[in-house]
Amino acid sequence: MEKLVRYLQNNQKVGLLAFVSGAAMILLALRIGLRDWSFIFLAWNLFLAWVPLLFIKWVWEQEARRQVPFWLLMIYLVIWLLFFPNAPYIITDLKHLRGVPENMIWFDSVMIFTFSVAGFLTGLYSIRIVHRIITHRWNQRLAWATIIIAMFMSGFGVFLGRYGRWNSWDIITQPGALARGIFASLRDPLAIKHTLTFSFVLMLLYFAFHIFAELKQNERTHKYS
Repeated sequence: MEKLVRYLQNNQKVGLLAFVSGAAMILLALRIGLRDWSFIFLAWNLFLAWVPLLFIKWVWEQEARRQVPFWLLMIYLVIWLLFFPNAPYIITDLKHLRGVPENMIWFDSVMIFTFSVAGFLTGLYSIRIVHRIITHRWNQRLAWATIIIAMFMSGFGVFLGRYGRWNSWDIITQPGALARGIFASLRDPLAIKHTLTFSFVLMLLYFAFHIFAELKQNERTHKYS
């Protein structure tokens, strides 16, 4: 526990995200106490949203200590991209509000919204770390190009997860079936609309997140004073 507290103290952004995630888990615990376990899947979805962040933060720490070989860095980035759609995916859990009893609608709305915010912020922070890694290794243009491509692929990944019910690890457990599912989805107008819409929202939110973070850094250095 001491190591965890020390880590969060040295990584305040992760600590803030952990606080929001903790608040979401408290709401879930209250929901279980008040009614039932029907929303326990939110805890698993939030855990999956944390996986790409913790992984890419570890990669960034390795890169900061000593430059990772190019081929290994590419593998790391591909692994991150495979798991990243789990972060924005959690916002699609809002659809479960349709089956919520009327006397629980406001509580469940706040609870799912809190989980969605936690997952989305976790995802945005992991994208920013990828942005920093690529900028540090190469340049800003390549970083932005990579982020844009990752956004479109993630939008498509969210569609595959919500409508096709595919998971990140299916690329290992069911590669053939997944490839057929991807090919079929590429010809689906709904998949194209969903991918474009979701990736646009992701890009817009990340751009705002990135600009805000950059302005905060410049404030600390008094660049704009």
